[in-house]
This record gives sequence, structure tokens and C-alpha cells, in this order.
Amino acid sequence: MELQIKTHHMKLDDELREYIEKRVTKLDRINERITEAKFEMREQPHHNPTVRYVGQFTIATSRGILRAEEKNAEPHAVVDLVTDKMARQIRRFHERKINRTKREALNLGQMAANHSDELIYDTDESEDVGKIIRSKHFKVQPMDTDEAVEQMELLGHDFFVFFNLEAGQMNVLYRRNDGAFGVLEPELA
Repeated sequence: MELQIKTHHMKLDDELREYIEKRVTKLDRINERITEAKFEMREQPHHNPTVRYVGQFTIATSRGILRAEEKNAEPHAVVDLVTDKMARQIRRFHERKINRTKREALNLGQMAANHSDELIYDTDESEDVGKIIRSKHFKVQPMDTDEAVEQMELLGHDFFVFFNLEAGQMNVLYRRNDGAFGVLEPELA
């Protein structure tokens, strides 16, 4: 597993780096299919002293991306909280049953030929208003809407792009203002 550690508005000393690495490497025992891990820690000037440090931990597995975020007044406590939360998410992600008959019904070879195999990368351009300043490319896993809801909740996003097995096309899952979910199913005009 490749671990990237980044900090914002704080200096990362050797002791804290070693502590983060020690806690994160324990997750290798839970799931050996973790391909990349990114740990970000930032200190934010805030009037509330109980949320001084924020830790965000993102991992890429062979089947998707998981992210956990925690806040606390102490940096070591943030590391403990966020790695424990990630361990729970990995276990839940692993225990989830995938309906293999749906996956076999879809010709994955044909879908792979139609979709890009590029990894996630960011392209930052100028910060002009009204211009596209960031572009992301990602692998799309075929899944049903229930799996998409779970994946979106694991990521903590308000929307999620996925290849819908039932519809046989790309869809966008989103969280509505009332807390329910909606699915956008595009049709050519």
C-alpha cells in the first residue's frame, strides 16, 4: 500500500508521521486490496477549540474509493478516530454481498472497451469565473442503485456517477433536500 501524508496549516513532525504510518498500516491486515492511501491533516483556526484539527483519510481499493473524516482538539486523537472510522467502513464494504448474477449478465469486456481506463487525476487551470478549472477522470464500476447509494454514503458526497446495471447506462445518483435520493437517467434528445 502506498501512503501519502499531507498537511495544511501545520507542520508534520517525525513522531506524528510515524504514528500515522503505524495506524494506517494496521488497515492492511483488514483488506489487502488497498492500492493507495492518502491521509490529510489540517489545523484550522476556529473559535471552537474542540475542532482544531481535521483529519481526512481516503483509500482506493480494487472495487472503489472510501473516505473518512474526523475532527478533534488533539492531532493524535484525530488519527485514532479517522483510522477507526475507516476500519469500520472497510469491514462494511467487505461484508457487503454483491449480486454476482447481475455482473455476469453484463458483458464487462464490451463495457471496458467503451469506457476509459484512466486513473483519477486533476487538471487545475486558471481560476477565471465561468471557466472549467478542474477535470476528473475515474473508473466506473457497474452496480445497481442500492450499491450506488452505499458507495455515495461511504464517500460522503451529495451525488455519485455510476453505470447502472438495470438500465444499462450511466446514471447520476443525488441526495434530495428532503434527505431522500434521486437518480438522473439521461436520454438523447
